[in-house]
Amino acid sequence: MLFGAYFIARKEYLHIVRDVRTLILLLCMPALLTILFGYALETGELRDIPTGVLNEDGSPESYLVLTGFRAAETFEIQDEFRTRTEADRALADGRVKVVIVVPRGFGLKVKGKFEAEVEMLLDGTDNHSGPLALEAGRRTVEAFNRGRAMLNLLDLDLSRESANAFLFPVTVKSEIRYNPSLDYTSFIMPGVIGLTLQLLTVMLMAMTITREREQGTMDQLIVTPMTRLELFVGKLIPYLVLSLVNVVTVLTIARVWFQVPFGGQVGLLGAICLAFVLSSLATGLLISAVSTTQFQAIQIAVFYVLPVFLLSGAYAPIEAIPAYIRWISYGFPLTYFARALRAVTLRGADLSVVWRDLTILAAFGVVMLYWSVISFHKRIA
Repeated sequence: MLFGAYFIARKEYLHIVRDVRTLILLLCMPALLTILFGYALETGELRDIPTGVLNEDGSPESYLVLTGFRAAETFEIQDEFRTRTEADRALADGRVKVVIVVPRGFGLKVKGKFEAEVEMLLDGTDNHSGPLALEAGRRTVEAFNRGRAMLNLLDLDLSRESANAFLFPVTVKSEIRYNPSLDYTSFIMPGVIGLTLQLLTVMLMAMTITREREQGTMDQLIVTPMTRLELFVGKLIPYLVLSLVNVVTVLTIARVWFQVPFGGQVGLLGAICLAFVLSSLATGLLISAVSTTQFQAIQIAVFYVLPVFLLSGAYAPIEAIPAYIRWISYGFPLTYFARALRAVTLRGADLSVVWRDLTILAAFGVVMLYWSVISFHKRIA
């Protein structure tokens, strides 16, 4: 077995190093994608939503409440309208996604201690920014209300402490552990690393067997005395080495560039990445074994990789996925990889915590490799 696998591995190694441009691309792409995805998803928050303002009242109270909207990072005040017609036209044209309207009589109602309103016109075609803008608007108005209520109580000769206790008789004492700053980069980076590694490994391996078929060299390999397992292991080894180089690259970028904590568990991180890379390479081998052309292999690989972006919990908690399709998520190795990596980097977990995910990743690799060998056997029988 060792001799046959060595022969195939050496052949694949020569094929890789002779294509210098592709080799450079494969070594540079993980670093580039990690940096791009890391910065693109750095905050996880929607900011600077294009916003317009229509102040029909012009009172000091109206300017005060609008100051709160201007200070909120969610809104970017790009335009001030004079009439509702102008505001409606800007919203319809897509120049703004939010219009904040302070209607006439707002200041008089506030000073007279009557109920007043601030209107928010939202562009519902963007169902992501709309709810976030509405929630940010409510928080801004609540802050304004607290300030006004405090002033009203102080006018009644209450002390600030008594007024505060009257307004907020019950408060919440919170303690955020493991990621106190709620840094979204630390949460998203395991998913970015996994997606980057999986994209390359699956795509690379998906074309190995089909390339041999299209070049006409597969028949020569079939008639040799080497076993099917030797053939597949030999195909896998060079790409495993290349993938491990990429693992070191992306982990270094995550630690040095994005300051993702490793919790002193570098060895465990390496084991998790190794198991994940092996499962991804074996998946690519299976795709290659059941495909007849490189084009078909790429199509199947894309069909496999695309759902992973949304269903693996790489970018958002898996609990956010509807329950009736959440079960699909557990069929992707990236689900277990992201969960294990987050446990180690954010909570400082050890092997006793992540051993199940590590075992499942290893099982994925063994099952996929075995399945690819069996599938290939059926094709040449």
